[in-house]
Amino acid sequence: MFAKIRNHLTMVYSAVMVCFLISFVVSSYTGLVWVLYREEQQDIEAFAKEEAREHITLLRQIQLLGNSSLREDDEQNDGKLFHYAFDVNGEQVSSSEPAREVRALVLENIRNWQGADGEAMLTKLHLPGDQKNYFMLCRVKVYEGEQALGTVFVGKDITSYYVMLKRLLLVLSLGCLLFLIIAAFVGHLLAGRAIVPIKNSFARQREFVADASHELRTPLSVLLTSVEAIRTDDENRFSPFSVQVLDDMKSEIKRMTKIVSDLLTLARADAGATAIIKEKFDINMIAEKIIRSFQPLATEKGIKLEFAGTSNLSIQADRERISQLLVILIDNALKYVQHEGEVILTVKQLTGSKGSINIIVQDNGIGILPQEQKLIFERFYRIDKVRSREAGGTGLGLSIAKWIVEAHGGTIKVDSAIGVGSTFIVTLPS
Repeated sequence: MFAKIRNHLTMVYSAVMVCFLISFVVSSYTGLVWVLYREEQQDIEAFAKEEAREHITLLRQIQLLGNSSLREDDEQNDGKLFHYAFDVNGEQVSSSEPAREVRALVLENIRNWQGADGEAMLTKLHLPGDQKNYFMLCRVKVYEGEQALGTVFVGKDITSYYVMLKRLLLVLSLGCLLFLIIAAFVGHLLAGRAIVPIKNSFARQREFVADASHELRTPLSVLLTSVEAIRTDDENRFSPFSVQVLDDMKSEIKRMTKIVSDLLTLARADAGATAIIKEKFDINMIAEKIIRSFQPLATEKGIKLEFAGTSNLSIQADRERISQLLVILIDNALKYVQHEGEVILTVKQLTGSKGSINIIVQDNGIGILPQEQKLIFERFYRIDKVRSREAGGTGLGLSIAKWIVEAHGGTIKVDSAIGVGSTFIVTLPS
């Protein structure tokens, strides 16, 4: 139980750290990308305006003289930062071109340009071999007064920034993963330290319940014996009221004895002091015997109690605990089935398996809400507290049933619907 709590705390702590780290990485990375993008965009826009001013004279002379011989020679650079200048007729008059492998693609983007004037745009170019290059391009129209002289395109290869950002994201992700592993380990250690006081408190509580249950068994037995002795004494003459009081006392003492016995069983199970003594026996014989013992109660309540099983179905288990399991499940079903209802106990070999046995207790009682089906195996949990108290329920029976099943390496589950009934399904290794 405490291992589950510790693991749960670790998972919650890790989930919180995951959310925090993801938020931190996403916000930091997004912020860095936005800052770099804006910086490059502003630099290219400023560079475009500067190139436009520098080409005013050249473009004016070309327009006045109509002499294409004034065209400037291509400038040589590293291809990272480049420009193209065109006159009003779309003729190229000046350039410092990008790298040769992207030159044609850049010119194609320039011819098909649809961006706003003076605003830099991020452009992705697809090269052969699934290679991608990223450029920041900007167009500025050159004017003298209100007269258009031409157009200047400038651009910058920012592929290196993109590669750097990809590597940065990888480093951040790996760092985040490493930090998460360390945080989960530290969280597991801290959760273990935090549970120590709870474990100690639970141990003291468990010891108290075990000691109290053990000490109460003897006085309760004495009380029950005394009441029975008084009730059967022929020499005493009691009024009908006194007889009823004695019968009520006997009933309540039996109920208290059952509660104490259940508490002691669970306390010993928690302490690991209850041994499961396995032996091979016919489970159907045990089931038939228990069905016969419950028949008078079922007949009194007007409930049809049936057993469906095959002969000679052997199981390697604790005979006493399996009997206790069947008693708990059938008794629980009879409590919540109304007059003319039906309870069916089925014991069978699990289909497709030679190593498992199914114990199924099915009723057509009031049913259990879906949100309560996970809680019914908790100690002292009762769906209808008033009805359970009237029926003599303590809220411990299904907890003991779950312990018996799990101690045998099996599973127990419930399938129920309101107004339809409940089906408890136990799977045990044979």
